[in-house]
Amino acid sequence: MQRGLSEQKCPACGAPLRFDPESGKSVCDWCGTSYDIPETAEPEPEEGAGEAPSVQSEELCCYNCRSCGAEIVTDSVSASVKCPYCGNNIVFTEKVSGGLRPDGIIPFRIDKKSLPAAVQNFYKDRQLLPRHFFSESNIEDLAGVYVPFWLYDCTYQGKAYYKGYKDRVVREGDYLVTIRDHYDIERDVSMDFKDIPVDGSGRLDDALMDSLEPFDITDIKPFNMSYLSGFLAERFDRDSEEVRRRAEERMTNSVMSIVDANAGVGYSGVASAGNDLTASPITARYVLLPVYTFSVGYKGTKYTFAMNGQTGKVVGEVPTDKGRSFLRRWGTFAAVFAAIMIAISFLSC
Repeated sequence: MQRGLSEQKCPACGAPLRFDPESGKSVCDWCGTSYDIPETAEPEPEEGAGEAPSVQSEELCCYNCRSCGAEIVTDSVSASVKCPYCGNNIVFTEKVSGGLRPDGIIPFRIDKKSLPAAVQNFYKDRQLLPRHFFSESNIEDLAGVYVPFWLYDCTYQGKAYYKGYKDRVVREGDYLVTIRDHYDIERDVSMDFKDIPVDGSGRLDDALMDSLEPFDITDIKPFNMSYLSGFLAERFDRDSEEVRRRAEERMTNSVMSIVDANAGVGYSGVASAGNDLTASPITARYVLLPVYTFSVGYKGTKYTFAMNGQTGKVVGEVPTDKGRSFLRRWGTFAAVFAAIMIAISFLSC
């Protein structure tokens, strides 16, 4: 057995297996047989058998397909590919084993055939799209990818400090006088965070991946290579320490937005005066989450999109028809101007 390769094949006929999102099973398109995927973690692949894949450069690795013998060249972070010659679904086991083995995986739940309808639904309320965008745009470069994510757990504790005031009105003779009393305010803070996701891929846009949330983390399964068949997969190229700052920023911003919103209860106004919040040691686990990446081509320009492979949520950029945008702004201005003129006419009567 060639070390580093795992080919998912049908035990009945030997044809390639693929993971089917609709049934949640491994299916064979050749003989129609389907197989359940165990809910328990599969054993680690055997080590020490055969020859290791040859590294051609820092960025590229070379493998031989065990079915047809073709040489497959891939980058250093791809964990699952399809042989372009015989169609075999191949998992590079050394990229998903040992310290690189994911702690869990959310399988694809949305089939790619549902993607055009989801994209059309994404478009439908966007009134500034060019008039012929629906009929002339094309979905291109579609890929179902298991994207590496880090899930962070943490507890924030400490105090937040504010300067606050209360206004009260008293009568002094013939006058009403406003008196402002000032206060030093302390708020005790304790907030738990669990499974805050941050993508570990340097090749994908962070803002695009953030926009795909939320994922239903309760749907995480024990990692099994069978889920990768028929899809691409990447291993992380940014470790948990490298992207932890993004997770900390998200958690800190969430804490302060909640505390700030509640700090002024009972006061006329408050202003932040700092905090001494501390985070417990942050823990992280490594998971693969399902994402469809694709582009939409329109008049020679490609617009980048992504779809949550679990929920069907679509995010991306779309073009704006400048003429329609101008007319809309002018229409809004005209409506406001007309309303002002009517109000002036009414008041002058």
